[in-house]
Amino acid sequence: MSLSQFHAVLTVALLLPPSAVPFAVTSRQNVNRDSASVTINPPEATVHVGQTQTFEAVVKGTHSTGIRRAVEERDSGRITEDGVYTAPRHVGLYHVVATSEENTAAKAVAKATVVTEYDNS
Repeated sequence: MSLSQFHAVLTVALLLPPSAVPFAVTSRQNVNRDSASVTINPPEATVHVGQTQTFEAVVKGTHSTGIRRAVEERDSGRITEDGVYTAPRHVGLYHVVATSEENTAAKAVAKATVVTEYDNS
């Protein structure tokens, strides 16, 4: 097939309705970025100063299940890659964030309320 014949076939194919074309140009299908979601459990927790709480996170709708975890506020404790949050030494309301590594628009936030430790003596 010569180049001019190819252009003629392609032009006709583009003018016809898709159902009449015996072949179709396809593109690689990507995961719909809107379908990605992250959940975090528990969504809220009360933690005593210096104590720990595990926040489990799951990402769905992406090829990768990788999750980045962080604590939103400054000096508000720390969180490990496994989701173990260690509360700071001062009380307050803090936010644990889990974000999809593949789609950073997909994230979930849990509230961590840090309270004083009671002295039982």
